[in-house]
Amino acid sequence: MKGSAIGLLVVGSGLLAVTATSLTGNPAVGSKATTAANRTAPGSVPAQYERLFNAWGNECDAITPSILAAQLKQESGFNPNAKSPVGAKGIAQFMPGTWANNKFDGNGDGEENVWDPEDAIPAAAKYMCKVSSDLKDIPGDKTRLALAGYNAGPRAVQKYRGIPPYKETEHYVSTIMASAAKMGQAVGGQTNVTVEAVNYASAQIGKDYVWGGNGDADGGFDCSGLTKAAFSQAGVNLPRVASAQYTHLENDGSLVEKNDLQIGDLVFFSKKKRTGKATPADIDHVGIYIGRGHFLNAPRTGAKVRIEKIWWDTYMGAGRVYPKTENSKEA
Repeated sequence: MKGSAIGLLVVGSGLLAVTATSLTGNPAVGSKATTAANRTAPGSVPAQYERLFNAWGNECDAITPSILAAQLKQESGFNPNAKSPVGAKGIAQFMPGTWANNKFDGNGDGEENVWDPEDAIPAAAKYMCKVSSDLKDIPGDKTRLALAGYNAGPRAVQKYRGIPPYKETEHYVSTIMASAAKMGQAVGGQTNVTVEAVNYASAQIGKDYVWGGNGDADGGFDCSGLTKAAFSQAGVNLPRVASAQYTHLENDGSLVEKNDLQIGDLVFFSKKKRTGKATPADIDHVGIYIGRGHFLNAPRTGAKVRIEKIWWDTYMGAGRVYPKTENSKEA
């Protein structure tokens, strides 16, 4: 990992592996097929590595070609000769101990060479998948968790039951997620809009709840201020308050069932549900779903933006934000 001496590959924080095709286009054993919908965008990675990223980026469901490419861009700038001051080597910046345990002969030439992208890129993908598997019981988006584990180590993610509160790791994850959103397809069927919105909201974790806060002069957010700012960052204009955001999505035909929740969906709540039946007009809170029953939330005065479990006892519904809402009017 760049800048880290803990013997792991570096990768960042926040929602994202590679099957083997060598530069000659020969698929390695066990590689998965690369679909047209799951590739890096043309011209987004160096041409000599495009086949590797598109093949090995499908190694497991914690990564995609664009995630793998964004990760190695962050690690080395795609430089196969990169060497960090702490001894990380090659395009994937493996520390010697990590490479010894995860080395891989990607091109079948009989060598496992950390300086050879045909070996290092597949090894990075496989290592990301291993980290993701080690973290399968931790709640949250599996891609962000794998990136955090790649950067800070799986034990740190297990200790904090999520992305560790390390600025380097948080920056690493959010940077890679944002870069990947521009380099190709998003994770799990997400649109680039939802990726960018979740990235933005994730970067606000730790900021104060501020009543009426939009994240501008006051620096903090209330619940709908956070969701509005997140999707505004992605080019989508939403109304300002929680009930108006729900009505907007309802009128747009974009509400989704609880069993169909996807990362980036807005989730809505009403305190009245604790004491009696609530209606959509009673909705008084909103957050952004990030998977496995958790959401990004600006909860209340005195608290900070954070990740927490869905409040199922006051849950009122959810809606999906699509690029087509971009020209909607503010309420």
